[in-house]
Parts: sequence; structure tokens; C-alpha cells
Amino acid sequence: MTSKLKTDVLETVSGSGTIALTNQLTGMTTASLPALGSAQMPTGSLLKTTNYNYPSHTVTSSTSFVNAGGTAPVYTVVNAGCDLLVTHSFDMARHANTNYWVYAQLLINGSLLAPSLHVGTHGQSNDYERINFDAYITGQSFTAGQTLTFQMQLKSSAGQNAAFDDAGNGPQSLTIQEIKG
Repeated sequence: MTSKLKTDVLETVSGSGTIALTNQLTGMTTASLPALGSAQMPTGSLLKTTNYNYPSHTVTSSTSFVNAGGTAPVYTVVNAGCDLLVTHSFDMARHANTNYWVYAQLLINGSLLAPSLHVGTHGQSNDYERINFDAYITGQSFTAGQTLTFQMQLKSSAGQNAAFDDAGNGPQSLTIQEIKG
């Protein structure tokens, strides 16, 4: 049921005046409303979300970090002074039945910007582990139009195979959410 309110005069609570409403919306369309761009959005607004899926397999026996995951994803910042929420999900494996550590880290423009973007896993068997890590990166003075390169790296503690792999636990993915700072 549609309700209508019809009045020709609105009066203030104190009775000190009236409010004229005659034809206030005449000719208004959605096209006449102002656009809300990133500059007008309030702090904490989600400005952009980008998702990358990595190739399925990288293996190394290096005891120093090496690049993994194929071509490094590149992200372009929308708004100066923003924060980033980075979510990374992948499978990490040891390919030997010996006792050693496997490490992974995600560099942004060559730097580890948050301790939570570094992870290690230890085991004594040939197994895969699903790794999920999140980092809220703030205070970095990013600028609008700046490009950020996200490089996944992997190493082994003992010269045994370490793998950045898709073991059937879902895609190896990186999600970048830009939040207005």
C-alpha cells in the first residue's frame, strides 16, 4: 500500500516560521546528483579491491629467498595517504621426509612492510600446509598513481625442496584492498 503525505505548509516546532516545499525536486534526475569520487569519500572507505591468482607451482632448494609465483603482481594506488589490507592465501610444502623449515614472505616494492607478511613452517614429512596471512599496512605515505610490486619469495632452511604450490586447497591468491586513510 502506498502512503501519501500532502501538506501546503510545514511549520517549525517553535511556530516561529514556515518551510516552503513547493517544487523542490522538479527536474532533478540521478544525473544531476554530485559524483562521489575517492576525494569525497570519508576515511575508512574501501576505494578499490584487486585480486591476483598465482600460477600453480614454484619449487626451490635455495637457502636464500628467491622469487616465486611467476610474474609479480603490480597494483596502482588510487588515493594518496591510503592504507592497504593485504590478504594472501597459498599452499606451502616440503618435498622431503626430513626435518627442516620452509619460509615465505611477500615484499612490496622490495621491502617487507609488515612482519605478518613473513611466515615459516616446520615439519618432518612430505606435506602441504595452507597459509593465510593478512596485513593492514598504514603510515607508508603512498601517493596517487604510485605502482606497487608485490613479490612472493620462498626459501628452505636445509637445501631441501620448498614449494609454493596449489595442492587443491583453493587458489593461490593475493587480494589488495585500498582503504582511504
